[in-house]
Order: sequence, then C-alpha cells, then structure tokens
Amino acid sequence: MKKCVAVIGAGLSGIAAIKQLTDEGHDVVCFERLDNLGGVFSRNEIYDDLHLTISNYFMAYSDDVPSNERLKFWSKAEYREYLNSYVEKFNLEEKIKYSTEVTSVRQTPGADSWEVEVSCNGEMERLEFDSVVVCSGHFQRPKIPEIEGLESFKGDVVHSKFYRDKNFYEGKRVLCVGMGESSADITSEISSVAKKCILSLRRYHAVAPRYMAFQEDTYFTIDTSWLTSRIVNRLPHRFHAGITKGIFRRYVNSRNPDLRIRGQWLMKSGPSFHQAVTKNERLFKPIADGKVTPNIGGIQRFDESGVIFKDGTREKIDAVVFCSGYKLEFPFLDKQISDMRDLFKQMFIPEVGESLAFVGFVRPQQGGIPAIAEMQSRYLAQLYSDKTKLPPIPEQRQIIGQDAEHWRSEYRITPKVASLVNYCHYMDSLAELVGCMPRIPSLKEDLRLRVKLLHGPQFAAQYRLSGPHSMPEESRKFLLEFPNISSWRRIAYLEASAFLCKVMPRIPRFRIRVMSSSRTEPAII
Repeated sequence: MKKCVAVIGAGLSGIAAIKQLTDEGHDVVCFERLDNLGGVFSRNEIYDDLHLTISNYFMAYSDDVPSNERLKFWSKAEYREYLNSYVEKFNLEEKIKYSTEVTSVRQTPGADSWEVEVSCNGEMERLEFDSVVVCSGHFQRPKIPEIEGLESFKGDVVHSKFYRDKNFYEGKRVLCVGMGESSADITSEISSVAKKCILSLRRYHAVAPRYMAFQEDTYFTIDTSWLTSRIVNRLPHRFHAGITKGIFRRYVNSRNPDLRIRGQWLMKSGPSFHQAVTKNERLFKPIADGKVTPNIGGIQRFDESGVIFKDGTREKIDAVVFCSGYKLEFPFLDKQISDMRDLFKQMFIPEVGESLAFVGFVRPQQGGIPAIAEMQSRYLAQLYSDKTKLPPIPEQRQIIGQDAEHWRSEYRITPKVASLVNYCHYMDSLAELVGCMPRIPSLKEDLRLRVKLLHGPQFAAQYRLSGPHSMPEESRKFLLEFPNISSWRRIAYLEASAFLCKVMPRIPRFRIRVMSSSRTEPAII
C-alpha cells in the first residue's frame, strides 16, 4: 500500500529516508528549513575548515559506495559534493521543498493521518500525510551549561555551533569548554592565534586518531581497523582490553610527544569500549607544543574577567567557546521526548506506532550515522509497505528496556550520552528486522567472504548482499576487493577465541556480547 509521507529535514538522515521510502514506491515530500541540503553540513551551518572524522566508505550510503575513491576522510566540501551527486543520481531533488520550516505536526483526531503545518516565505500552509518521519537531527538547540557567575562575565561567550573564524580570537585569552570532534578542531584552530588557550574538561576523555599509530599498514583508518570488526565487537570485552592496553603502552613510551600525551589520556580515561570516544586526535599537537593548556576537573564559577576552576586556580580570559553539545528538541511536536532510548529501536513511540518515526537520532560509537539512518529507513519502508509489522506494544516496551540496559552496560562510563550505541550490535539488530542480515559462511563454505564479514570493517554494503533491494554482485565485489585488515595469525587467534566462547557460554567472562533483544544468536563460529 502506497503512503504519503512527510520527511522533516534534508540532512544525512532525511536524504536516506527519501531514498529508501521512494524505493518502496511511497510518495515523499521533504521539508527543509534551509535553502540547501546537508543539514549540519549545509553551506553556512558549520565552519568550512572541517574534515570528517569518519572515513568516506562509512559516511556513504550502501547503495552508492564511492569505490572509485581511495579510503580517506572527506572535507566538508567533498562530502557536500557526494551528497549532491547522490541526490542528483537518484532524482531526489524534486522531492525536497527548501526554505520551508515545519511549525506544527499534529495527529488528526479520529483519523489515521497527520496534519503538518509549514511556513514558506511568510505564508502558512496545512497539509495532510499518512505518516511523518522526523530527521531534524541532534544539532538544533545549543546547550550551554549553567555555571555560577557566567551571566556576569564581560567577555565574549559563544557556542561552537556559531563558531566560524579563528581570527576573531587573535591575541585573546580564550577558554574552550568541553570535548568532542568539533572541540578538537576549534580549540586547535584558536590556539594557533590566541595569546593563551585553555581547555576545560571534567575528566580525561578517550580520544581515537583518524589513523592508528604502529599499525602494520598505514592505509587503514581507525574505523576500518580490526578493532571495529564484527568478531571483536562480539567477543567479550576482556579480549578487546587485552589488545588495546598493549597499544596504549606503546603510545606512552613513544618518543613522539603527541602520541605520548594521547596514551596518558587513554590510560586515565578508562576502557574506551565503555564510553563515547572522540574521534579526532588533532588536539594533542597543540597540547604538546604548549599552545593549549588543559585543566581537568571542571569549572567552579566565572567572574567579570576570568574563570575559577575546581582545583582553585583562576585564569584571566577574554572569551569563552562552549563545545558542550545540544539539547534534544522537537518544537513542532506536542510530544516531549527526553531520551531516545525510550523509543523502540530509538525510532518509534510505542503508543503512537509506525506513523510517526524518528530517523538518525542514534550516535554510533564507531561507524557513521548515514549508514544507520539508511538502515532505519529501510526498516521504515518495509513497515509502510506492510511487509513487516512492529511488535505488540508490551513486547516493544520489553525490548526498549532490554536495549537500554544493554547500552547502559556497554557504555557505563558515559551513561548520559543517551543515544550512544555500538554500531555493529545496532545495525545487526535492525538488519534482522529488515531481513538483510548477512549470513556468515563457515570456513569451508566461503573462507574469503567469512573473513570479510567477521574480521573486516562493518561496511553497510554487507547489508545489500541479500534482502529487500539487495545488490549482491556489487556488494560482494566491493567487500572482497577491500584489503584484509588482519593478518592470518590474528584471524586464527580471534577464530580460536570465538570457538572458546562458544564451548563455555555460561562463564560470564567468555559470554558473547549481543543485544538481548536480538532474534538470533550471533553466528561467529
């Protein structure tokens, strides 16, 4: 049955939703507040000197992998070029209404439809749709923490969302607050022109580089390293910890001061697999060069011309840049959502059902949001075509609780990062619902494909090997042509470890990691 669907936002998630819903034959209209696509990557929404922290193969959609390019990290301009070419290739542009803001979304009383009110050039219009897909993204309302005395500070205060040019801070004493990919870029840039640059953090953060140091082949990016493979993400944490500790010790003992400081931070931050990871190591060079001074512990208060930290020290400052994240907000909805983990698969409000969906509100610890948004949209498209159904509400609630507990256990160091998921676990759980979970062949059946699916990067192309709208030949070719990231010695070690876990499943430290709501046992043997 064809549905008329409103998609809110033409960013990474909105583009994925338009494409997958259109593939299933649904009528889609996308409303975009800005005059161009890309969301956070649109022309004027973020600083131009941005380079992605996720490699191109993970930031691409599974039905248009840029296999003609080498593995690399796109710039903002290069990624916009990919998005524009994707939209043009699949004729999606005609479905997007630019400079159109959604002001209200209301379920029509007594009817299975939604009333969507939009504003364009000062004119209001009410439209009716069968379903609404919210793809407005996390990065809407900047969050500035409430800190004593901030209102009395006489200097400049800005959120990273509005940062554009480092030259504004030339010769100034600047305090940067918070850690994340944007903070690493912004703090590094400001430190190159500022008189003094201080970075305030409440704790040491786990920071991952774009390329792993000391790896056997420098071609591979951090998200295509063997640490992100399916088998490593299924094995108990003790296997991951034993390997990463050795790497961290090599960092600490390195003659390179950048690596040495990164290693010290990693050792102090706690296990990286139990927390959100900042995927941008750029910050450590200015720290090693003395251009950035970290203060770990947090801020006590501000006064008119400075900041007092919790360790008692005071610094005179001229400006503050808050890299403190965003508040989850849906101003056009009459429903309040404080935690996306309260939704089934972080997509559906059980009592409302499939006609209102949220796509892209998942933050993978590794891997890219576009691949996740695409998988969510594939599931949504199947639901709207009546090819599958949501579980009954009690079962949804049970799964919500199980999934939330799984994520709290996985990421116990940063439990407040409410949308954080393990890319491999989450993608596999959705693939089961879509019907595109790749079957892992045995060693005898197809050794090459087994190695790619278990020991290789978890590219979204693997979910096109089978299932709805599959691309088996193209996907298999791409997967098999990508170089092996692990030596045969490491592959043998991990296969043996997986076998050990299979024969001793009741011993906690050998228990395979899998979402308890998963329908099938992970096939890693």
